[in-house]
Amino acid sequence: MVADPRSALRLMIRASERTRDVLAAPGRRLVVLHAAEPILVLGDSGVALRRKDGTFGLTPPLLPETVEVFAPLSPTCLLISTPRAHYRSQQGLTRRIAAKANAGAAAWCQKAVYRLPSMPWPARLQLPGAPLEVRPLRLTAAPTGQQQGPAPTHPEIRRGELRALLDQLTDTPGRR
Repeated sequence: MVADPRSALRLMIRASERTRDVLAAPGRRLVVLHAAEPILVLGDSGVALRRKDGTFGLTPPLLPETVEVFAPLSPTCLLISTPRAHYRSQQGLTRRIAAKANAGAAAWCQKAVYRLPSMPWPARLQLPGAPLEVRPLRLTAAPTGQQQGPAPTHPEIRRGELRALLDQLTDTPGRR
């Protein structure tokens, strides 16, 4: 049996709606900041979680109220999920904010941090000696004595454009 190469895309589409709900939960704001020139490095892990004390860490699947999520979308564009009100789209992506995002990309990377060839290496940016480690999950299961219920299903996708993409990537019986 050959695995469907589209399964990863379907998984990302399903996860995007849930992720947006978490990042834009009550008490949090989504802010997109732009810079006129490339000032962001991109880590191979994609996002960084910055704690209130300025350190970075791996804390999925829970997102504590005080954590900020920095997601560089390109070398000139940064998406931030934050409980704080001091980031303003009108002010743009400043070097100070970019330095925080770059520190997170370096702290969170597993093997590499990327920058455009035209961009100088950010001042004072240090790569860690070893990548951050995710603590092993501890799961506990106990039988309930009840018969097995229905098979698990994915939550319904509410956004129409995501539903349309998912439909294009999903084979249904009788549709070919």
